[in-house]
Amino acid sequence: MQESLVRYWSQQAVALCDDIDDESLEQPKASVEQAVDCMGKDRRIVLIGASRSGKSGLLAGMVGCPVLGQVEPEYHYLRWRYLNNDGDSSHCRFMAEPALSGMELVNTRGCEHPLVAEAVAALLPAADVVIAVVDAREPQNAPVWGLMAPLPEEGGPACVVALTHADMLDAEHTVMLSETVRTLCRERLGRALPVYQVNPANAVMAAEFGTKVVEAMESSSGGLRAAIRETMRCGSDLLYKQGSVLKARDAVARTDSGFLQGIEQEIDNFQTRQMQGVRNCVLNYAAAAQRCMPRLIQYMRRSLGWFLSPVVFIRLESYGSASENLYYRLVLDDVATQQEELDKQFVVSCGGHWRSVRPRMKQTLQCEIGEFPAEALETELTQLRTQLQSNLYAPFRYQKIRSAFASLFKCQVDWMRLFIVSFCVSFFCAGLLGFFGMEDIAVIFLGIAGVLWMLGTLIHCLVVRKICMLMSTKAEPLYESFSEHLAAIVQDMIVSRVAAYRRLYTEPRQRVAAYETSLAPLQQRQSEIFRQLRSAAPRV
Repeated sequence: MQESLVRYWSQQAVALCDDIDDESLEQPKASVEQAVDCMGKDRRIVLIGASRSGKSGLLAGMVGCPVLGQVEPEYHYLRWRYLNNDGDSSHCRFMAEPALSGMELVNTRGCEHPLVAEAVAALLPAADVVIAVVDAREPQNAPVWGLMAPLPEEGGPACVVALTHADMLDAEHTVMLSETVRTLCRERLGRALPVYQVNPANAVMAAEFGTKVVEAMESSSGGLRAAIRETMRCGSDLLYKQGSVLKARDAVARTDSGFLQGIEQEIDNFQTRQMQGVRNCVLNYAAAAQRCMPRLIQYMRRSLGWFLSPVVFIRLESYGSASENLYYRLVLDDVATQQEELDKQFVVSCGGHWRSVRPRMKQTLQCEIGEFPAEALETELTQLRTQLQSNLYAPFRYQKIRSAFASLFKCQVDWMRLFIVSFCVSFFCAGLLGFFGMEDIAVIFLGIAGVLWMLGTLIHCLVVRKICMLMSTKAEPLYESFSEHLAAIVQDMIVSRVAAYRRLYTEPRQRVAAYETSLAPLQQRQSEIFRQLRSAAPRV
């Protein structure tokens, strides 16, 4: 009953740790769980003695069950286990008896046999109680002394001497028997042991001796009482630490909210400093349109080529949208690169502020906010960069850059068509006249075709140069449009970035706020568990 109460309230103390949710409770919690497991381990009682010394009869009398017979000749020992079948059938007999749940009684053969003594010696260090059954007629020759000598006095099993066959001695020897055996214990073992005269055939004496054995088992260093005391000690330590944590939280709940407001003010000041750089940021983004124009012109020169070509003529109508898309991509990459660098600087600044807040939060509010969650912040910043990039196309649409670029190429359709058709007709005529043998006239038409191609190429080079100059001119309004359009967007982005950092403090703020509502029930539970555990613990 006592064991079950201590176990129950210790487990309640462990369950309370999950509701308190504090890292400092993990180690004492593990100690309680380990102590509870130790308290519930199987208990082993081993009987040793010479053949026909009365071990089996004493064991049956202690348990009150005549089924516990002698050890068969093929075994060195037999383990009688109650309700704790571990699957090991070697040397085991399993019996259902609720009163003996978790008990293991080991009966041995005559330990005067060397093989039996060797097998039994391996069982003794792990036993809770060792019962040395000594024939009262020949205590000096009992084989138990050699087996018990290696056992330590401290930290080992409890040892008890049971004197049997004392009824066969005369009255004079019976009176001095117990003292004689105690003296023999001091000589052979170097320590005194409890000595009891037991008649295995007498059920009352055997049962009383069983009670003495249980007391020895519970009082031993590894016994049940020691396990209960250790569990109670660990449970008390855990409850004391829980009380300290709850007391600190009570102080936090009573503390003025000025500390958290101070953190919010620091973040607001941080946002203000970020806002001071909006103008420079917008100008840098707008300058991206100027920086990217030379790259666009260079690409268009390569794409249009240096010679008049039907391929260029065929693609002429698509150059307007293609050049606008390319220009947008170049500006987008430039702005994205700038924004990534700004975001890296922002994360570094936030990390420095977080590291300055962490010790203050722990000291003032007893709240551990952990390492700076840089990955979570970077994920939100990536989403904000995506939103910024999607807004960059608006100035292109407002200034109708695609239509402006398309009109430049559309103006070249007529003269290119004229020159290409004229060149093709002259070349065809030269071929046709040459086929009919009019070589002189064919050469003239071939020359005309060459002149047309050279003249068209010259015009093409001049037109390409003019187109590149006009593209730069038509894109000039885009610079101012960027400055106007991006000002509000950049401001919103800075506010969103700071808000993303501010959200990292949501969990600590909620945790501190939850102290006030959950504190009283936790304190009541902790106090009740502590009271019940103390009342269930053994009185020593």
